[in-house]
Amino acid sequence: MMTDGLRIDSRPIPAFYCCYLLRSKNRKAFYIGSTPNPARRLGQHNGSSKGGAKRTSMQGKRPWEMTCIVTGFPSRVAALQFEWAWQNTHATRHIERDVREARKDELHKGRKKTSPARRSRPPMTLEARLKNLHHLLGVGSFSRWPLHLRFFAPDVFSQWEKHTSKMNTSLRKSITIRLTPAELPKLAPDVQSEMRTHFIPDVIRAIPVAYEDLKPYVEKSMSTLGGGKTRDCAVCKKDVDVHQSVVLICPVETCCSVSHMSCLSQRFLAEDANKDAFIPIEGTCPSCHSSIKWSEMIKELSLRMRGEEEIKTLFKAKRKKKQASATEDDAEEFLDIDELDAEPDEDLDETWIEDVNEEDDKLPASNNR
Repeated sequence: MMTDGLRIDSRPIPAFYCCYLLRSKNRKAFYIGSTPNPARRLGQHNGSSKGGAKRTSMQGKRPWEMTCIVTGFPSRVAALQFEWAWQNTHATRHIERDVREARKDELHKGRKKTSPARRSRPPMTLEARLKNLHHLLGVGSFSRWPLHLRFFAPDVFSQWEKHTSKMNTSLRKSITIRLTPAELPKLAPDVQSEMRTHFIPDVIRAIPVAYEDLKPYVEKSMSTLGGGKTRDCAVCKKDVDVHQSVVLICPVETCCSVSHMSCLSQRFLAEDANKDAFIPIEGTCPSCHSSIKWSEMIKELSLRMRGEEEIKTLFKAKRKKKQASATEDDAEEFLDIDELDAEPDEDLDETWIEDVNEEDDKLPASNNR
């Protein structure tokens, strides 16, 4: 449950959470999951660290590659909801019944007859999974979430573009879609075999999964609201009592704007063409006139109000890491996965993996690309 985008529980909005699509490099198999730490999770699926789903532990299907991720979920529960809907687009209530039936018929079209149990969960090619993802990103249930899509596999991105070019409708402008290819490093032949399962691409390792990116914003908020200074709401111009009101602060470094959450929410919604919306996506700061993401302000607010421990960790002095010896094995740096404080990964009971027949998938196997 949420109010103006703020979760009603005792924890702040997580620093990061995503849903992802894995593809086996050895077989035509796929896996959909969710995680607060993609690099750690990929290592778990490939067996370089403890954890990971049992369905991805089969050696014949390793190594797995992370082809794309959907980010911007306001909570772990939200990510799990999207994950299940992506796995079960033919059954989820986030989609209208007639559309669900159409998706199911499309998946079964041209296939051999199967048992009723089999038909309840249609076989899923890569193309079908991408079509389902595109549809989910456009449904009303997720339309106000600050979601973004990022691809790491160029051929999967090409398949996505091929599909979307045929669509009459496009996704909302606030969703960014980009390709950042995950490339394998050039290593000596004797370490290549081990790297096949243990390598974590740099672009995935570099994904910020902690609150570090929010640190300057938190520092600014502490300075702005501290010291007993009197502030006026930038919208209604009335006094702001930080002890009695929920207060939002402009994230722009040079702006000192402070607003009641209700006032700023109404202002942002007034700028939105969607009259049925009650949670803003973005708006214009009443003071500096910069375009501001509502989700960014709400994340800082939740951390300020409910993240005492997280803030202590954020500002805690970090120990310096030992420098690696120049004589260490070339692959060692890729085999180590940083352990970050984050919510644990969880596999849904409905999480499933399915091999796809060669004739069902027009894309070549990833190891033959």
